[in-house]
Amino acid sequence: MSDIKQQEALAWVKSRAWANGWNVDADESVDAMEFATQYEKNKELWDKLFSFLASADFSKLEAGKIELVPGRLWINVLEYTPKDSENTKIESHRKFIDLQYTFEGNEIMGVASEVTPINDYDPVKDRTNYSTDKPIVYSKADPGRFFLYFPKDMHQPSVKGEGDAVPSRKIVGKIEYA
Repeated sequence: MSDIKQQEALAWVKSRAWANGWNVDADESVDAMEFATQYEKNKELWDKLFSFLASADFSKLEAGKIELVPGRLWINVLEYTPKDSENTKIESHRKFIDLQYTFEGNEIMGVASEVTPINDYDPVKDRTNYSTDKPIVYSKADPGRFFLYFPKDMHQPSVKGEGDAVPSRKIVGKIEYA
């Protein structure tokens, strides 16, 4: 990838041209080139997702699944208490991109490298789990930022942040990977 294309993608993410009124920023860990490419390939799905997020009253969303485009785009509203990193699985997906947005709670999101699969790919759950003995890079999840995990991203979501474990409320958007 050229530096020019990378700079264009970063500028596009910062421009918020994709946001459709949703006032939350992409975390700096998001792969801007992949985001821009996937947005261009599946613009109608991304626009539907961000429009939903812009208009949703998160305090009134009940836990469960909200289908936006059957089989291609949905939202899972989750309520849970995050666990320590040692008790939280590292995962990746093949068919769907994860948009992870914690709007209540105290948690961190991790990205791992040099991982070893601990199970075969599960096509029903679209998931492979991993282990690693290498350090995982964590970012604080807060209402001002969201995370995107593409198929190449081995990620460890929903890890307890510093201090006491408190209940979290989160949106996990599942967007078809083009």
